This record gives sequence, C-alpha cells and structure tokens, in this order.
Amino acid sequence: MRIILGKGYQKKLILNAKEKNNFTWEELTMKLGFTKHYWSNELFNEKISINEKTYSSLCKLVGENFDKYIEKKLDDNWGRSKGGKNSGSFREPKLLIKKPSKELAEIVGIILGDGNIYSKKGYYYVRICGDSIKDRDYLLNHVKPMFDHLFDCKMYSIEHKIANELFISIGNKDIVYTLKHFGLKDGDKMKNNVKIPNWIFESEDYIRACVRGLIDTDGCVCPITGRNYPYIWFSCAIENLRKSFDKAMKKIGIKTSKWNIRPPRTPDIYIGSKEMINKYIQTISFKNERHLTKLDKLSPRRPEAKDTALSRL
Repeated sequence: MRIILGKGYQKKLILNAKEKNNFTWEELTMKLGFTKHYWSNELFNEKISINEKTYSSLCKLVGENFDKYIEKKLDDNWGRSKGGKNSGSFREPKLLIKKPSKELAEIVGIILGDGNIYSKKGYYYVRICGDSIKDRDYLLNHVKPMFDHLFDCKMYSIEHKIANELFISIGNKDIVYTLKHFGLKDGDKMKNNVKIPNWIFESEDYIRACVRGLIDTDGCVCPITGRNYPYIWFSCAIENLRKSFDKAMKKIGIKTSKWNIRPPRTPDIYIGSKEMINKYIQTISFKNERHLTKLDKLSPRRPEAKDTALSRL
C-alpha cells in the first residue's frame, strides 16, 4: 500500500524523523533501508510516495501520527508515485549493455561474492558491501568507478561505522534489468542457489575477471600451519556457486584443493601450490589492496629476487 500525503507533509515527516533522532542521511538509510539518494532526493522531494511500512516506521521515529494528512492510499500495483504511469514505474526497462565484457564479468563476480540485486514492488537496487576500513580503497576507488563507467551512473556510498561496514549502492530499474539479463538473480543468493552465468565460460578473459571479482570480495590470503608462504582461499556456502567456481578454475588451468565442508563453518577451498599461486597472480591478480598487502607481509623474501610479492613465493 502506498501512502499519499498532502503536499509538503511527506518532506516534513522525513525531516522530523531525521532531525529528532539526529540522523545523517546515511544513518536514516541504515535504519530504514534503501539508498541515501533515494531518501534525500526521491522521497524527501516527494517525487515518489512512501509505502505503508516505511510510513509507520517514520511516524514511530517522529512520535507523531500523520494520518490526518493522508490524502489517499493506493495499492502497490498502481505505481510508485502520484504521477502513476508518468513516474516511469510502468515503463519497460531498458537493456543498458548489449554485449558482455571483462568489466561486466568482474562486476558479476563481485556481486556474486559480496553484493546483491533486488527488485520487488517497484523498488530496484544494487548493493555491494565490504569492510569500511580494509575494503574502503577497493570499493571506492576500483569497484565504484568501474560500475559507474560501465553503466553510466553514479553509485552512492553508505558507511555503518558501528558495524565497520561500507556499502556502495544505486537504485536503478534499468541496471537491475541488465544484470538479470546477464544471468544474475535478484533476492537471496543462498535461496536462489546462484552460480556463475553460462556466458562467462565463453571466454577465459571473462572467467579470469569473474574469478578475480569473487576472490577480491569473498576470498582471503593467509598461511596454513607448517607452510612458510600464503595460500589463496575462497569461501562459499552456495552449492551451485561452488560447482561453477570449480568449473571456472579448471577452465583456466588453476588447480585447487578439495572443498573443506565442516558444518557450521562455511565451506572453503584454497590454491596451495606455489606454481598455482604464481599462475593466479600472473594471470588474474588482485584489485583489492588488502590481499596484496597480506601477500607482501606473508611472503618470504629472497635476496636475489626483486622486492615483490610474486618474487617471494
């Protein structure tokens, strides 16, 4: 159900909820969901009406009932704003990308690793998350610019300081439609039992880019007891994603260990031989600086070699 308030009262309700609780736009976003842009632009400027659940949450934050300002209530299927069909909620989505690319393959890997897409009842968004300290450079200086360039858009960053989480996100119907066209599913990845899309396997370049996205987000670099060099690890609780990851690694000739499945731990797999680690670094590498830093820290130095993580293995 959509709530249509009298002109100016939706803005007043949101402003009161924000100011009475001393929230920033980011904090209001974390409290009630959606993106900073969606709150500060779309809802606050009354371009879009609010749903009944969000309306109730805002009233609780304000400590005041705004029912007397309600002009009408509309079924969700009617549309997202007072403009109805003119708002764009009923228009057919556009395919923003016609052909696959290495950049798209990496974005797919990143979303399969630590991202999510959502589309329901007129809401569409993409969100990618990470550690607000360790992944900050990666998310803001690699993922966001690549995403913005690929989709000709501007993602927004949201930081949850208490939980040390950093999100980059965007609400866009066409982007969600395009990502679904290229094989991603919206909603819960575990319930959907997601996998690497089939088109990724058409090119080794696509496979390497997708694997890099997966390991940059859901992987780690750490040693194993009794060994004096770092292993590359990847954790995954989703069966189809594990199977498609195995298929991808075989396609590009990188041997891995068997999946270590010991509940309640998340199943993980690793690249353990020096030869395979070298091959991974040479052909795939990392874009997430936290992994390169860990690799440098753990790799033993060889006096005759150049001072690089690769030469120390």
